[in-house]
Amino acid sequence: MSTPRCPIDATLSLISGKWKLSIIKELLGRDARFNELCRNIPNISAKVLAQQLRELEKDGLVERHVFPVVPPHVEYRLTDLGKSLLSVFKEIRRWGLFNLINAEKIPLKCDLCIQCSSED
Repeated sequence: MSTPRCPIDATLSLISGKWKLSIIKELLGRDARFNELCRNIPNISAKVLAQQLRELEKDGLVERHVFPVVPPHVEYRLTDLGKSLLSVFKEIRRWGLFNLINAEKIPLKCDLCIQCSSED
């Protein structure tokens, strides 16, 4: 893969893929275990989730925290770099509210994500 020459391309190279944005969205407000992520992201397979988490970890957006207990307890959390994507998600939410709900009267309501449950 060639080195991106544009900041947009560089950013997209880190978050591209069918599931990465959904994973990041789930981790924006809290740490989560693997099975929680599987439950909260419909239609993602365990194999793909593991692969996407490894890629996000390699790219410095997610960190894996292993608790030294038996059985092993692993949680995933966003790094500071990953958390810095919050403003991007707020803008995506704002765009969806304005363009999808207001323009086309699509009834969107997300009871799961922190971004949609907060009033800002």
